Amino acid sequence: LAGSGRIVVAVNRAADIRQLLRWAQRENVRIAIAGGAEAWKLAPQLAQAKVPVFVDALADLPADFDQIGATLENAARLDSAGVPVGFSQVGESHNARKNRQLAGNAVANGLPWEDGLAGLTRVPAETFGVGDRVGPIAPGKLADLVLWTADPLDVSSTAEQVWLGGRA
Repeated sequence: LAGSGRIVVAVNRAADIRQLLRWAQRENVRIAIAGGAEAWKLAPQLAQAKVPVFVDALADLPADFDQIGATLENAARLDSAGVPVGFSQVGESHNARKNRQLAGNAVANGLPWEDGLAGLTRVPAETFGVGDRVGPIAPGKLADLVLWTADPLDVSSTAEQVWLGGRA
């Protein structure tokens, strides 16, 4: 497995993230974190290890003892330390439609807007090894595009037009 891909681990507690970082380094395994409610506490170590974190930007209260340090500023703190930040709700794939809301919530709590958008586009593409083909809007990249009525990170905006594979 070492060097062949990336393992996504659902983990929230800082102590568990610290152990996960040690394990990944020892075993030479590339990881990403899903959840990471307390990831901000290890932001410098995550940045140094180049570990992306897919945060739930709605997590601001401890749902259990693994999330005592949850904060709405998690994404902003990680980003300012140089950690690639994406968005996810662990175990909530039926709520994937909320990813725009997660990004918007992170932006409302200090994450730069451009990094909120990147957390929906570029960061996932790069994390999973397809950033050379998709992710940012750039010449030579494949793109599905959406024209929004307003800010795409605002839950009140709606899609006006969609292009998939270059076709309306």
